[in-house]
This record gives sequence, structure tokens and C-alpha cells, in this order.
Amino acid sequence: MKLEHKNNGSVMLLTVFIIALFSVLVMGMLQLNTEELQLMRNQIFAAEATATAEAGLNDAFSRLRRDAYWDTGFDDKHFNGGTYSVAVAGSVPNLIITSEGISAQGFKTRVEADITIDTSGTNNHTVRIDNLRVNE
Repeated sequence: MKLEHKNNGSVMLLTVFIIALFSVLVMGMLQLNTEELQLMRNQIFAAEATATAEAGLNDAFSRLRRDAYWDTGFDDKHFNGGTYSVAVAGSVPNLIITSEGISAQGFKTRVEADITIDTSGTNNHTVRIDNLRVNE
């Protein structure tokens, strides 16, 4: 006696469905990983812009330590692949220094410091930061 099998394709249909399900799952995981990598890159580029803006602030403090009446600022000074611009407002001894850093990738950070300068000495004036604001 011969046994006959009826092949109606249900196994193949189930196999195709499982492969499609796994494909969607893998594509979703890849999308999440891609988004996380982009978020990480953005965080790094934003940190570079902040460091560049802080470098501009430190450059301005260095100038003010030598010359308390320096007020010309900087425009697009190169640093770490990016640039910073610094503006000086107010009058001695109370100044507001604003530094905007732009990373090489175009991310921007603005750092602003309210400072007081001690002009009692002849050289190396003391610069005190009274208030510091980032991206306000």
C-alpha cells in the first residue's frame, strides 16, 4: 500500500512568513542602532562647539589679564577645526564677554560670562567670573 502526501504549500508559506518577520525585526534593530549612532555624533559635535566657545572665552580672559581695557573682541578665530567669535560689552570693571563657538560640522554654542576685573595691579589683572551662561 502506497501512502500519498498532499503538498499544499503551507510549509513554504509559513517559512516565507517567518523570514519576513525576522527581516522586519532586523531592519528595526538596524534603524535603532543608526539613530543612536547619529545621536552620539551630535553629542560629540555639540561638545566640540562648547569647547570651542570656551576657548574663545579663555582667549578673551587672557587678553583682559594683560590689558583690562581691551574691548575689540575676535571674529572667526580658528580653533580645533572650527571658529569662535568673541564680543565684549560693558565698562571696566564689570564686563560681559560673549563667545560663540562653531564646530567643524556647523554646530553652535554660545557662552556668556559676566566678569569683574581687578585693575589695582599693574600687570596680570585678576578676572573673576560672576555669572556664566551657556546657550541662553
